[in-house]
Amino acid sequence: MKKAIFLLIFILVIAGCKEVKEKEAPKALSELQVEACNAAAEAGTCDTRLVELGIVLKEDCCNSLGKCC
Repeated sequence: MKKAIFLLIFILVIAGCKEVKEKEAPKALSELQVEACNAAAEAGTCDTRLVELGIVLKEDCCNSLGKCC
């Protein structure tokens, strides 16, 4: 019984540590990527042109700059 409780606590600790690792700081964008995000947000082309260019992901714009969300 003690082993089962210890195992359960161990699993909870490991799962908690994994969740903390996933919450990393937003990715720093280069000047070119920031400009691409700003231009796409102003033109309303986050879902089309931004993807075609492949300079930066829409998710990165959203996480770092709050644009194209």
